[in-house]
Amino acid sequence: MPNAKDMAASATKRILFVGETGSGKSAQMWTLPGRKFLYLFDPNTKATIGKHKNRSGLDIEYEEFLPDLGELDASLKKFNKEGKSDHLKGPKREPTLYNNWVEDLNEKGSSGFFNQFDWLCIDSLTFLCKACMDRQLFINGRYGDIEELADYRVVGSKISHVFDSVCSTDTNIYMTGHIDKFQDEKTKKIETLIRSPGSSRSMLPLIFTDIWQAERAEDAKGNPIYTARTMPDVRGLKSIRCSIPDVPEIVDVTIPDFPSNKGGIGALLAKYNS
Repeated sequence: MPNAKDMAASATKRILFVGETGSGKSAQMWTLPGRKFLYLFDPNTKATIGKHKNRSGLDIEYEEFLPDLGELDASLKKFNKEGKSDHLKGPKREPTLYNNWVEDLNEKGSSGFFNQFDWLCIDSLTFLCKACMDRQLFINGRYGDIEELADYRVVGSKISHVFDSVCSTDTNIYMTGHIDKFQDEKTKKIETLIRSPGSSRSMLPLIFTDIWQAERAEDAKGNPIYTARTMPDVRGLKSIRCSIPDVPEIVDVTIPDFPSNKGGIGALLAKYNS
């Protein structure tokens, strides 16, 4: 019978880096060591990883999953029985982005495609959840309507199930996400939570080895400073966790001379996880 004392600790990292918009989450892909593959859901990511006049693009293979115009339901919805329906002319809109991604994920996973990469990147959880929610509303005949509690429960459960499978691979995972702040109406207490629906908000932190919060500040000269919070703050996100021992509570992950591959999370992993 195997004994845990003879078992080597897993070196595979599953990092979920969450924070406000503009806190430097996507840029950290420049610093991840080794060969990388990206599932791109956020249209703004291209500006971060693509080539510019004075720089080449990031060396990362990717598949792009963005909604096309045929999926957009821009009709306005009535709120009462007396309201009028607002139907746009043309073919029926059907969101298929989530289905297309799951099919691609299953195909690549079963063929061992991800084994050739050191990192599987997903940018971002927020847009992936939106695609799943769009599909949920569509199959219930309510695409374009306001989400209901039952929708959040179904989508949250599905997202949790999908990442149970995604995180079973031996490939390192780096995924970005956003945070929301809520104020309790009675206690007036402000709570920071991962922007993810239903049970996935509590299940994802159990699946990932590391959940860090991205933060942006400025020095005395106005230069941006990007940091990763690796331990929960008293008034901040409680689901932060870190699998790397002896890491400071706040780590500077600023990328010097961007877009070099120096500094950032790559340097953090090299320094504390060697």
